[in-house]
Amino acid sequence: MLFLVENCFQWVGFHIVNCLLENGYKVDGIDDLSSDKKKHLSMFVGRNSSFQHIFSYKRDATYDSSIKITENQLDLTLQQNTSHLIKLPILFGEWMPMKINGMYHNNSFIPFDSDIFLNEAIYIGDFMKSLTQWIKSSQLPEILEVKSINNKQSEEIKLENSVYIRNNRTIEENLKMVIKHYEKFEDVY
Repeated sequence: MLFLVENCFQWVGFHIVNCLLENGYKVDGIDDLSSDKKKHLSMFVGRNSSFQHIFSYKRDATYDSSIKITENQLDLTLQQNTSHLIKLPILFGEWMPMKINGMYHNNSFIPFDSDIFLNEAIYIGDFMKSLTQWIKSSQLPEILEVKSINNKQSEEIKLENSVYIRNNRTIEENLKMVIKHYEKFEDVY
């Protein structure tokens, strides 16, 4: 199966590309190399024979599925030509825009010790496990609202369009791993 991933070197896009490759998919990725971080991330997948970096759509290529990443959502088109909008929660993980004491989300700084982070954030690895299942699903709703299991208070969300993800490790354990990674590669972040 061949995927097209737009914004493949944005930090979430990079994790999606890795996830797809690890699950045996072939991936064409579209992105510019406008920052040192994007250039750095491109080197992690650039040597994989199942990945091809392209700068524009290949008109002659037929993609089985596509994923377009923006800051707040994924636009997912699956094999059956069904389109799905996945509204993203606050995701955190390696390569995200961050400082040692917090992260950036929607152009706002969110401290790691804030209630918003502790109640709403989901580790990128846990999100990728769910995304892998959704890609294989034939019953995915048109709009899917993704939330942390710790954040069940929103009343305006339709439950039939909601998915609550539980972190496999505590948020504190995942955060320690991310901060350790940040300290190791701070000059690239």
